[in-house]
Amino acid sequence: MKLQELLKKLMIKQNVSQYRLGKNSGVSQAQISRILQGQQPTVPTLEKIASGLGVSVSELIGEKPQRKTG
Repeated sequence: MKLQELLKKLMIKQNVSQYRLGKNSGVSQAQISRILQGQQPTVPTLEKIASGLGVSVSELIGEKPQRKTG
């Protein structure tokens, strides 16, 4: 799943608007809108958005947790 799809899904799940996410994360609403349209954000922007949503960057970008082997 693409970043913009995952972000939109998380926003819907948490009932958070672009405006509210911007306020919570310190990222402008315009930047969030661009990401939702497919623009790739920088790592610091991803970290801010993840923090604003209360999730990890890994969860935001759809990475599967790695299992420990041993």
